[in-house]
Amino acid sequence: MTLRLPVFGTLVLAVVFFLVTAPVKETPSLFDHAPWLNDPFDTVISFMILLVPLIAALCMPRLLLCRRSEPLPATRIRDLLRGCRVLLAGVGLTLASEWVSVVIGDNRAAWNGATWLQVAVLALLSAATAVVLMGVGRVGVPRPAGPADSGASVDWLVDLLLLARQETRRLGPGRRPALALLAWSEQRCARQVRRHPLWTALVFSAVMGAGVGVNQGLREGYYPQVTVVASALLTVGTFGLLVMAGAYLGLIHGTTPWRGARRRLLDAGVITSAGVLVPFALRYHLWWLVGATNADASLDQLVELLLLSAGVIFAVVLSAESIMGSHSESVQSP
Repeated sequence: MTLRLPVFGTLVLAVVFFLVTAPVKETPSLFDHAPWLNDPFDTVISFMILLVPLIAALCMPRLLLCRRSEPLPATRIRDLLRGCRVLLAGVGLTLASEWVSVVIGDNRAAWNGATWLQVAVLALLSAATAVVLMGVGRVGVPRPAGPADSGASVDWLVDLLLLARQETRRLGPGRRPALALLAWSEQRCARQVRRHPLWTALVFSAVMGAGVGVNQGLREGYYPQVTVVASALLTVGTFGLLVMAGAYLGLIHGTTPWRGARRRLLDAGVITSAGVLVPFALRYHLWWLVGATNADASLDQLVELLLLSAGVIFAVVLSAESIMGSHSESVQSP
């Protein structure tokens, strides 16, 4: 089947990308000599090693539901291919930023044999990514055969629960209590997730951001206030990236679609959450906005820079959508 190799290839690439990138980043004897040691390159790497494995994990339940003995809904195939595109975008963005750092010779004073070993791995990953990208590009996107296959009420959460119910057959005598637990989860937890998808994403992002931030703070000996700022930035950035990816993938179909001013405010907030990572990554070139330099910039000035940038991004996005009349309440779905 033409779908199998591109999807499996993308997931294998995502796993290899994580297994190569994450341990190297945590190994000073290697990463300290990498051309992409500093920002903006390190910011890209830090967030992609969180996003890529997360999206890959979300793809697995739907992939496991694709069986030869059963017809494949067009919606499931389409969403899996979208997941592959998100994974390839994350991996490709990281590899591209690393190549830029090599070309400009960043951190050249620390280059040694470990540097060229990492560049060789980068070349192999880039070649593998190109091959997988061509394979995914050759797969045609199927169209729904009819209303039953439109996928209006089927999303990734539905398929996750469906897979869990199917797998309970392996539990033998424990199947009945497992099914009861799943039924309770579907009625209580899944319903709340559908009613509050943004709060769910925010709580998930806060847990991940706090965990990663505190771990990094302890390992690198940050002051408590630095750890708090790092955790907050990780939370905000993860929230923005997760919501944007989730909207494209259709992870959760909420029960109350937003329109009008509320939707424009939501869009501006989400884009700002992800967009604020850009001025953070480029802060060494933007300190002049808050009257600082690389030599004397403080944590307070970093927060000031991020808040200023967030305000500008939010205002620009909200103004643009308001002028264009995006998500007007008068527009109704057919």
